[in-house]
Amino acid sequence: MLRKMPMSERIDTVLARSQTRNHCDFCDEFAGGTNNAFHALYHDALRTRVLLATNTFRVFPTIGQLVDGYLMIAPVSHYTAMDQIPAEAVVELVDLSELIRTVLSKLYGSSVFFEHGARSPINGGCGVYHAHLHAMPLHGLADPVETLKQRFSYIELSDLHEVTKQSARLPSYLFYQDSNARLYLFDTGPLPSQYMRILFASSLGEENWNWREVGREERLLSTVERLSGRFDTTCNTVRPR
Repeated sequence: MLRKMPMSERIDTVLARSQTRNHCDFCDEFAGGTNNAFHALYHDALRTRVLLATNTFRVFPTIGQLVDGYLMIAPVSHYTAMDQIPAEAVVELVDLSELIRTVLSKLYGSSVFFEHGARSPINGGCGVYHAHLHAMPLHGLADPVETLKQRFSYIELSDLHEVTKQSARLPSYLFYQDSNARLYLFDTGPLPSQYMRILFASSLGEENWNWREVGREERLLSTVERLSGRFDTTCNTVRPR
């Protein structure tokens, strides 16, 4: 008798197979493929989780919705970390992040943005080595920026373009935009997998921080429903609706 594979095991199997084939989970999803974690969990419920698509980026809810409205921004082209994104695309990323901050603020209150720039498994990361910027509403939580400042050395950035220059010598980094839109680059060294998710889950009292183990979430489905139509694109520019 065949054993039914648990959903978390299915996700790990998909990711392992993709990495073995030198194939990216996000790239496969953006191309409409079936060898990715989103398809494994939601293929019979959602055709896509993408809420906003431009020529360069996709915006979508993360698997592992610690809170409602938890989104990610990822480039369509494959880059390992955000500091590899070309300068002209960073201009669009700045506009996108401002749009998303505006929309999330109206619906949920203040939010923070972060990216763990990990180039390979030895530098930490989450198992998907395709650049992605997290956008997370705080839902009344205290911003952990002061905790990060106490734990790691850092510099404050004037704009997003500085990430590439300032992270050049670092094998791993943490980019963070706090609830007041101040930008920081933390020299963390290798971090545990999903470090920021663990930090937020602890504040929320959530035990399951691991996106690989959450299975299908009603919270993701409700985030898609609530945020669908909140974004608009015209000639590759973006604005809230």
